Amino acid sequence: MRALRSGPRREIFLVVAWALLFAVLLAIRVALQRSQPRPMVSLQWLRVGTVAVLGLLVGAALLARRDPRVGRVVLRIEQGAAFIGITRLLGLGAQPDPGRPEQVLIALLCVHAVGAIVVSEELEPGTAAWRSGLWILALSFGALALSVLAR
Repeated sequence: MRALRSGPRREIFLVVAWALLFAVLLAIRVALQRSQPRPMVSLQWLRVGTVAVLGLLVGAALLARRDPRVGRVVLRIEQGAAFIGITRLLGLGAQPDPGRPEQVLIALLCVHAVGAIVVSEELEPGTAAWRSGLWILALSFGALALSVLAR
């Protein structure tokens, strides 16, 4: 247990736990999305925002070796976008309560934001682990984006 408190084993454990949680939530979202009717409220803003954040994450991952500052800024943007997306999905009383697929999407956005926080705060910018973290975030957000665009 002591090895999980710090060091490379801790990082590997956190990455695997995060990836498993993300994969399970994504599978639940896709299953619910297929079984539920389309939401009554337009989610076009979500589709546009998802594509924009995905583009930023992929761009940051591509530029990570040359200029880590871009990745640091994009990680902050992704965290802010996740917060805005969650707030809009919840509607705060202005819309009907989100359906099950949207509730799971909220959980996915939360898990993804936590991953972005871990990469930006726990890993040294510019290192191989940090660049890998950016790619993992970009690829996982790509999977999330596919579930949003498929609706």
